[in-house]
Amino acid sequence: MMRTMLPCICIAGLLTTHASAQDTAFANDILPILQSDFAPLLVYETGLQLDSWNALIRGSELGPVVIPFDAEGSLLIKLATKLPQDHPLRAAADAIRPSAVERVRRWINEGARSDDGAVPYADAANLLYACSEGDATIHVIDMDKHIIVGTIRLEALGFTRDAKPHHVAVEPDGSVWYVSLIGDDVVLKFNRANELIGQTEFERPGMLALHPDRDVLLIGRSMKAVNPPQRIGQLQRSTMEIEEIDVFFPRPHALAIHPTGDHAYIGSLAENRLATLELAEENVNLASIDGPTHTLVQFAISPDGSTMAVGGQLTGQILFFDTTAPSQPAMMDTLSVGAAPWHPVFTHDGKQLWFGNKMAGTVTIVNMEERAVEAIIPGMAQPHGSAISADGAYVFVSNNNMNGSYAPRYDFGEMPGVIAIISTAEQRVVRMLEVGANATGLGTATR
Repeated sequence: MMRTMLPCICIAGLLTTHASAQDTAFANDILPILQSDFAPLLVYETGLQLDSWNALIRGSELGPVVIPFDAEGSLLIKLATKLPQDHPLRAAADAIRPSAVERVRRWINEGARSDDGAVPYADAANLLYACSEGDATIHVIDMDKHIIVGTIRLEALGFTRDAKPHHVAVEPDGSVWYVSLIGDDVVLKFNRANELIGQTEFERPGMLALHPDRDVLLIGRSMKAVNPPQRIGQLQRSTMEIEEIDVFFPRPHALAIHPTGDHAYIGSLAENRLATLELAEENVNLASIDGPTHTLVQFAISPDGSTMAVGGQLTGQILFFDTTAPSQPAMMDTLSVGAAPWHPVFTHDGKQLWFGNKMAGTVTIVNMEERAVEAIIPGMAQPHGSAISADGAYVFVSNNNMNGSYAPRYDFGEMPGVIAIISTAEQRVVRMLEVGANATGLGTATR
């Protein structure tokens, strides 16, 4: 087996710290400006109230209007500064005093604090990290309140506009999270305060899989890599040191670790091949998969570890494997589900499998007891990543929206990605939350 040791760079303190002292009072300095200058801009924001800090931070029925520490990403500032000349609200935007815009911008960038200094949703327990490849951002979402609570702008940390953050893995206690950057060939490590605390180089990193109880993070290769090495990465999370493990087939992408922690599975985008990696000894067993070339996108393993599912991009099938014997996964069934099934996720009871069909613009729900399609939810815009809330009440699906099939709330001359928040009980979309361009991978943290 080939092992290649790669250089490690540990970095601390690169994230700009925000002002801890508050020199702007919301009630006296900001609220009057919003009520006098900004109110005419917000007429389309149904349900938004401008009578208190709590009401403003709660946002409207369509979503948030303020993102703490991120004025340029907050709707208040975008409406005041980015509307096209022919927009019906442009006159209202032009009427706002420049000093008023700067006052609100500064307040947001200092944390959008209340009069007692509280930062909105600083105590959020269940977080979703949403990658946007198109503008090198990662948005942090409160999964209980369905609102954006933070933004990581990678360019501000010295990475390129083409960094392409792709997938996120989170420590079980939520204290640390990792993200792969396809364009900059690195994997980054952040703490819960979103401070960059480490990074290591890896060519075209893609999917990430975090070991449940060992100091290991596995790293696959991106779909965008034309001819990457036939190896995956094994990262020691505490030191950010990495080695490469040969899996002997091209374009290793789909990646998962069995709940027992003894075996990992890697699938190829180019061939119908599945590698089972015995993690303790790093032994690799290869198996062929029947049928035409599936192009295996990503795995999901049921909570009890008995079943693994993977989407075949080209065949429009979900492939099911029996993983009750983790060292010998055996394909037991296929199900035709429509165009390009992407990242699947099991419900916590294992009774359903959810995933987006990227080319169909839908989300499919599979009944696992019958292994049959239970429901199809329309209205997506190139769905990509999937995640489920801690209580199982909602599934979150990222949408690339590169084809513009989702019309944004406002025309700012850019096409946002979007996170669809879907009620699992009602099987309907309850909110479309706009994020950065080309939204891709998701990762969750629960504490």
